[in-house]
Amino acid sequence: MNSTFIHQYDRQKPCSTISWRERRGPPPAKRSYTSAPNATMSRFTGISLIRRWLMIAPSVGRFDGSPCNSLTVSSIELITKNASMRKGQTRRQNFAYGWLMLFTCINFAHPQQQHSVPSIFIYDDFERCEATASVYCYARTILRVDQFPAGFIVPQTEFLIPNELFPTMPADKRRYETLVNVCVNQRLRTRYNITGYTALEYCRPKPKQTARPYDALEVIFLAVSGTLVSTLILTTLLDFCRANQENAIVSAFSVRRNWMRLRADADSPLHRDLLYIDGLRVLVNHLVIVLHSFLIASVAPAQNYSELEDLANNVPMRIYLSSNAYLVQIFFTIGGYLLSVNFLRDADRGPIDARYASNKILNRLVRLVPVYAFFLLFSVSLNVRFDVNVNGFRLFTAENAICRQNWWTNVLFVNNFLWPKELCLMHTWYLAADLQLFLMAMGVLVLVHRRPKSVGVVFLVGVLVSFAVPGYITHQHKLHPVLPGKLSEAKFLTMYEPWIRRIYLPSYANTGCYLYGVIAGYLYHRTKNYKMQLERFWLYRLINAYVTPVLVAVTVSSFLWYVIDVPKPNLWVSLYSALYRNIIGIFVAVCFLRSIDKSPGTLRSILSSKLLTTLGKLTYSAYVLHDVVMRFLLLRENFNSVINVQKFIAWVYI
Repeated sequence: MNSTFIHQYDRQKPCSTISWRERRGPPPAKRSYTSAPNATMSRFTGISLIRRWLMIAPSVGRFDGSPCNSLTVSSIELITKNASMRKGQTRRQNFAYGWLMLFTCINFAHPQQQHSVPSIFIYDDFERCEATASVYCYARTILRVDQFPAGFIVPQTEFLIPNELFPTMPADKRRYETLVNVCVNQRLRTRYNITGYTALEYCRPKPKQTARPYDALEVIFLAVSGTLVSTLILTTLLDFCRANQENAIVSAFSVRRNWMRLRADADSPLHRDLLYIDGLRVLVNHLVIVLHSFLIASVAPAQNYSELEDLANNVPMRIYLSSNAYLVQIFFTIGGYLLSVNFLRDADRGPIDARYASNKILNRLVRLVPVYAFFLLFSVSLNVRFDVNVNGFRLFTAENAICRQNWWTNVLFVNNFLWPKELCLMHTWYLAADLQLFLMAMGVLVLVHRRPKSVGVVFLVGVLVSFAVPGYITHQHKLHPVLPGKLSEAKFLTMYEPWIRRIYLPSYANTGCYLYGVIAGYLYHRTKNYKMQLERFWLYRLINAYVTPVLVAVTVSSFLWYVIDVPKPNLWVSLYSALYRNIIGIFVAVCFLRSIDKSPGTLRSILSSKLLTTLGKLTYSAYVLHDVVMRFLLLRENFNSVINVQKFIAWVYI
């Protein structure tokens, strides 16, 4: 919504808000879904299975006074403010108004009726509210569905950030929610002839003249940060002065030593043979960051949100979004491959016992925990102080509240299951799933090492289970077979999407890709050390011949699940889901096997280049850090900013 529309309100009147609750109605009669040239918008966006008679999509409506034959209805968040009360004066509450962030919308084209609806992003003047020492609130309004044409359908996204995360919300709801609801409905009736129900999400405390004191967690974070910086400077100076060079702390923290390690060449034949995997890590990690940047752009309060919907609406973008589920699975396959190769090499050199297994697990935790713990500590402490504008609540305050409540799931590496509903540092679910799959694969490798004759049965059972689990989950919960990357879920970074929570995140639904890496590592070891000829096995020849065309077919056909109405549960949907969740792991594992005893081609040479192999040592830190960096980038985006290609490139690369 443009600023002109915002200032048309009478700021002396109390305000009201809307969040629109849409529910499913009967399918309308067949009609032509077209848009007039001067229509506000007629978008078809959504990454979910769309019934022939329904269009579920995060859509955008703009209020410019022009007639439209397209109805866009959405969940809207409202910002309200309450003027402070002076002692001795009559008790009163003045709410400014503003509507914030629509996060689920519906596009219902009706060629014979004209409708106008509020814009997606509508903010009150944050600085003005702060200057008057008023209360600034966020809310969402759910519209009554019976005031719209028959067949009006609502997406299954009606989530609020839970009020219980914020200790002040019970009192704020008693003070403000009823009044906000009345005010919003008054404004809705006046301008749009519609009504709804408003629910508060959060009210910011009144600005204080004195700064809020630092709590214990913030002090701990500052102390840890100061200690790390001081240690880094001191050890670097000692190293340059050639003092205490053999000291373990100097070796670990010196900038010069770490730079040397970063640029060091591979020191073993096995590492040199698999050097291209470091470059592959960089490439996949880069694609993950591009995807997450697209999600962040979808959350930004942009005035050209419809352009994002147009982009997400075309077939190539749907295929791209659905294929992004492959990225993390490639990481899983790489992890299984490297674990298997190193385990079998160590098995030839020495005994595999409990001490060996515990050392492997300990070494892994030593690599993971320090960086992870540092940013987790930031998320439960100091990040809330960066809530300095309208965007700050979603980016930092909500994250801080979630992390303070559910930090233990991150510490225990179990933040990839169905509970709790709210996830702290959601992108770190991968670390939990990867550690769980690592432990599972260690058990499989120990079993295979102790009982070599059972290797075929163990791998076969593992493959069958890996296909059965995602198929069963899809069938049992009536889910889509492919990643439904809906813009309506971007506000919560897909935290509540059932497909994400039930199939994408849990380790037991990702066993296949890790297992295929383990099998590829086992075959690599047999080929390198026992001269096994893979081409002599008909099963390998069959998989090698058909895995690429099957992967292409599954990927290209994924967009069909957004437009074809398939009743669920359905056997074919479950089978497709099982193939979709396993095919990329099989393909990557076969690619690893194809590279054995073959001279590097152009792609492997590029992936093995000095630049990529050096950056490959930083991929883990970059993965953990990139979410925090993107939050700071989005914090700078003002209301009604424009998201374009240049800005998107700057987010990713600058």
